[in-house]
Amino acid sequence: MNSRVAGAMETTRGLVIRIKGGVFVVESGVGEMRCSLRGRFRLGDTPEEVLPVVGDTVTVGIERSGGAGESQGVIVELGARRSILARTDPSQRKGYRILGANMDQAILVFAVKEPDLNLRLLDRMLVSAACGPMDAIVCVNKIDLADARAGIDEALVPYRAMGYRCVCSSARTGEGVEELAGMLTGKLSIFAGPSGSGKSSLISRMQPGLELAVGSVSSRTGKGMHTTSHFEIHPLARGGYLGDTPGVREFGIWGVSKEKLAGFFRDFAPYRAECRFASCTHSHEPDCAVKDAVEDGGVSRERYESYLRILETVPDERGMKRPG
Repeated sequence: MNSRVAGAMETTRGLVIRIKGGVFVVESGVGEMRCSLRGRFRLGDTPEEVLPVVGDTVTVGIERSGGAGESQGVIVELGARRSILARTDPSQRKGYRILGANMDQAILVFAVKEPDLNLRLLDRMLVSAACGPMDAIVCVNKIDLADARAGIDEALVPYRAMGYRCVCSSARTGEGVEELAGMLTGKLSIFAGPSGSGKSSLISRMQPGLELAVGSVSSRTGKGMHTTSHFEIHPLARGGYLGDTPGVREFGIWGVSKEKLAGFFRDFAPYRAECRFASCTHSHEPDCAVKDAVEDGGVSRERYESYLRILETVPDERGMKRPG
């Protein structure tokens, strides 16, 4: 819907679908617009300057039709965010990096091999999605490379038991592709996962014509090589939007404190209230019901060890600051 600011330019609302080279591409009621920024943006009580990210809703002032490479509008207002997927900033220029905003769900894509399935990384990304907050779907791709399918199904047992939707897929054979595509209909979804896990190949298989760059795995490191260089979202023919993020090799948790971390582990929920101490971190305290559940088989030992590793890396509540 277009409106006119008194004594100023005509405006329209839109969705940031791509950012590249300092240009913000916004999908609006008048089509795609190349936009620049005006002024400083703040969200709620966030004190520092907040720049729009992919998935943000924005108000755009329409400046001119613009020729090739010219700005067609200027972003004058940033809408409130209902969710984010964030990680610590690998460059350490600032504390965190937001991968995408206002997403309904995160599709966490991991390969069976090439690179090998990394459940520790999956656990970290599940915490980040829950903190977002947004739903998460676990996708194990390249299932055609699995030596033993039973082993993959066994690895997914704890995640299915926690209520996570899990899909085994192959962009090469088409297995699971239609099932996954059905989960995306009408949703704003973000694909995230390790480099080389086949995210771009899956997206291209679900919607031919996107022609996303497809990469390979380094023969030297055994890890995926980046092909998607920036995050952008694409409209889906069956409704909704889907974004492909650059692959990750590490994923630092941001926005979660030591005191709150256990709340993002669904499998701990039945036991936490039975701990002796209300402030139990489930690491060193006596009479901890979560630790007892690990010994009794109620909580996966692998999941518990993932929790302990994350616990070592996140700050306590006093040093906590949530990204905007």
